[in-house]
Amino acid sequence: MLTEQPILITSTKCNEIGGIPKNRFISFSGSFGSEGQKSLGVVNADSDQNEMTPVTVKGIALIQSGGPIAVGNALQAFDDGTVVPQDSGPLEGYAMDAASAAYQLIRIVLV
Repeated sequence: MLTEQPILITSTKCNEIGGIPKNRFISFSGSFGSEGQKSLGVVNADSDQNEMTPVTVKGIALIQSGGPIAVGNALQAFDDGTVVPQDSGPLEGYAMDAASAAYQLIRIVLV
């Protein structure tokens, strides 16, 4: 069983049309975390548009993969708030678990 260990949780207003599901990156502006921009953190509960949502900004969080990931990979956000191996985007953290495909839950050590 995967466990998360949040050290710091804050909240922000969800501005994404249709909301943001739990275990996805959220941006500082309240939309999905996306490639090329540093995210605020990982959404800690399913959130509707215009709702205040809890966000893990420090610690170990559970997040959905955007594709295959190896343990120890440096990670970045992808356009739907999932996480992928870092290419040219800002570093979000490091993978504690492997994922063989998209939309699998893994642990990430946030930086």
